[in-house]
Amino acid sequence: MRANASEHFFRRLLRGILPLLVWLLHFSFCYGLAAAQCSPGGMRAGGPDRVLLAIATAVALVLCAWLAWRRRAVLRHPAVAGLLAWAGFLLAFLALVAVAWTSLPIFLVAGCA
Repeated sequence: MRANASEHFFRRLLRGILPLLVWLLHFSFCYGLAAAQCSPGGMRAGGPDRVLLAIATAVALVLCAWLAWRRRAVLRHPAVAGLLAWAGFLLAFLALVAVAWTSLPIFLVAGCA
């Protein structure tokens, strides 16, 4: 009985923080790729691969928007929604904004300095 309760807790916790994990993976991939391609040993003409970064950003944005869409029931029934439901919705929206915000420098910088 105790193992089922802890499994249920961790499944709910993962569902709640999944949007932040999407943002973490996007951030790590994009800035890691930019750092690797702008290093002296991996220098490429024109800077980081913008097409690959754009695809990674689009996938992360769609995934965060989908996670927020799945949590939209919180907005329809606020009286019955618990703290975890509200946190999941707000974290999905926060991750959507964070992915968009952290991808801006990658697309605004002209190349490797």
